Amino acid sequence: MDLLRLFISILVVCVLALLIKKSKCLDNNGIIGSSIMGFILLYFCGFKYLILLLSFFILGVLVSRVGLEKKRSKKIAETCRGLRNVLANGLIPILFAILTVLGYKWALIGYISSIAAATSDTFSSELGVLSNEKPRLITNFEVVEKGTDGAITVFGTLAGVLGAFLIGLFGYLLFGDIRIILCSTVGGVAGNLADSLVGALFERKGILNNEHVNLIATIVGGLVGVLIYLTL
Repeated sequence: MDLLRLFISILVVCVLALLIKKSKCLDNNGIIGSSIMGFILLYFCGFKYLILLLSFFILGVLVSRVGLEKKRSKKIAETCRGLRNVLANGLIPILFAILTVLGYKWALIGYISSIAAATSDTFSSELGVLSNEKPRLITNFEVVEKGTDGAITVFGTLAGVLGAFLIGLFGYLLFGDIRIILCSTVGGVAGNLADSLVGALFERKGILNNEHVNLIATIVGGLVGVLIYLTL
């Protein structure tokens, strides 16, 4: 049985790697990193965990291509990502997933909520720059240029809520606990706002880079989701 699961896991991951390679959404190092994560999820946790992470990946690809020409004209388009981006968005979910294998049931909420945070941030970043609003810095609401670290818009924030909600909805459909929607939506938005806050305070000054900020966002999203779950 273990050998069969091993064979299926390797086969599925290889097929996914080939599809990602063809889509040109990740570079070679990113494909290797995502394949390792995918194997861990599929072999140790099961298809549902992998499907949820794939949902984030697919949604991210779709929103990154919305208004692509406009983004390219402003030189803020990013359609091919690397290993650092994969680790920044996927490391914390993988750690939560491993905790579920060790028997910590609440870690499932952390897994989903951390992915919701990454999705929320992606929706806000990719769709917010298309808004005609003037972005404002989250710390003092000063008007800044589009693409500025820590800048937010109403449209981008609402897009982030949608991204977090979609992951929460997928999580509910996969795992069957209605509380997942609330925990993941709130946790995801909290992680997204933390991303903007840390970006404004530290990334703009060169203290942290984008990957550090994304990692913090998934940590905050996962922890907030778990805290809400434990208080319900």
